Amino acid sequence: MKKALEFIFWIALVAFLALGSLIVLGQLLGVVALSPGLVEGAASTLNWSAFSSATACALAAFALQYFPKEKSTDGPGAEQS
Repeated sequence: MKKALEFIFWIALVAFLALGSLIVLGQLLGVVALSPGLVEGAASTLNWSAFSSATACALAAFALQYFPKEKSTDGPGAEQS
């Protein structure tokens, strides 16, 4: 279950960062081209997908905090040879 949530977290993280970048770049292109329709269209077209993937990422991160942390052998209390 933890591996599945980590997979969902990383996929959703990449998705919402990419979609957010596309929104900003589309709006920037609209400003440079003096096209208000492009500025508004970039946001209205991609907002739902970006917000949905951000929500999935947040929910996966929230659920992941309830799984026990893996013990590290490299930490301060680890045996040294």
